[in-house]
Amino acid sequence: MRKIVSVVVALFVVAGVMTAVPASAATISNGVKCTKLNQITKVGGRKYKCAKNPMLTKAKKTWLSNDCLVAANNFVKAKKDSTAIAEKYAAQIPVIDLGIANETANKAEIQLKLDEANLRLEAAKVKLAAATGDAEKKILATAISSWTSAVRAYTSKMNSIISSIKNLETAKAVAISQPGRLETGIASSKETAQLICTKGL
Repeated sequence: MRKIVSVVVALFVVAGVMTAVPASAATISNGVKCTKLNQITKVGGRKYKCAKNPMLTKAKKTWLSNDCLVAANNFVKAKKDSTAIAEKYAAQIPVIDLGIANETANKAEIQLKLDEANLRLEAAKVKLAAATGDAEKKILATAISSWTSAVRAYTSKMNSIISSIKNLETAKAVAISQPGRLETGIASSKETAQLICTKGL
């Protein structure tokens, strides 16, 4: 009789040990309360750590998978970096506007000089066509050559200024739109982290 009782007790003890491990393991998943900060354990091949979720402002100690921690920390870093980047872009806009204003003023000034050079060139050509003396023709030919060079120089300068304005306008468009793109990326990063950190996983 004692042997039977001993065997029954032994079976209960063994059964208790066998069921205790899965029950304990089952309680370790994302969001489950833990006590010892930075404690690490493995469940079903997944590594869990007792930590505070960096995505929450008043986080308590809970088990978080390694994937969850990586995704959450990436989101927090990306959010912090995006704030700094957005501030830099915002600071660039007034500088770019000033550059556009200066180049626009330069363009107007060069345009006046180009128009004047073209008028002088055409006038010299008309005079040359009407000139009869060799000395006068020589002077007018020299003038035409000089004004032709001036027209080319002013035209080249105008093209350079126009290109500069286009580049500045492109830079401004990027500075205006980039913060919105960053926000979209941050939102996507947050959704991914929240999904990976779903309680119970």
